[in-house]
Amino acid sequence: MAVGDARRGDPEGARRAELLDELLRYSAEHGLSEVSLRPLAAAVGSSPRVLLYFFGSKDGLVREVHRHARREQVRVIDQALAEDAEPAAAVRALWEWLADPAHHNIEKFFFEGFARSLHATDGPWHGFAATSVAEWLPRLISALEGSSANPTLILAALRGLLLDLLATGDHERVSAAADELIRSI
Repeated sequence: MAVGDARRGDPEGARRAELLDELLRYSAEHGLSEVSLRPLAAAVGSSPRVLLYFFGSKDGLVREVHRHARREQVRVIDQALAEDAEPAAAVRALWEWLADPAHHNIEKFFFEGFARSLHATDGPWHGFAATSVAEWLPRLISALEGSSANPTLILAALRGLLLDLLATGDHERVSAAADELIRSI
């Protein structure tokens, strides 16, 4: 059941969905890797017992927050790509969303999960990076249909540009590079 569906009919599902939203907001601001359940629960207006009830364990909670974050990213890319059929315009809409400072905390959380998953052989971080690529790449392939642009290269370039932007805050320089990339599509 999708998070939005859970809110409509099932009170437990609605509470779980609300917790996921709060946990994502907290995670985007503070990360999840070093926090224990008690302070995390307090920060999101819950209790460790309730978090364990809904997510089974801290690992389960981390996995679910990452899934929720990926669903949000997929929703955003789908919306950006649906708004304009022209490949360059679709990628521009996506870049504008990614470059918006209002989204930087969730993107930092994304990169935390991505980096941790590169070392994880199990646990909550395992497979996060590969799943992210598997979710984004088909959408870019579809958006870039009819273009000579390489979807893997565009995905890698957008992520690299975003990392640069998050690290330096140099919006003007990085956005100029993004514009050059988009013009090449």
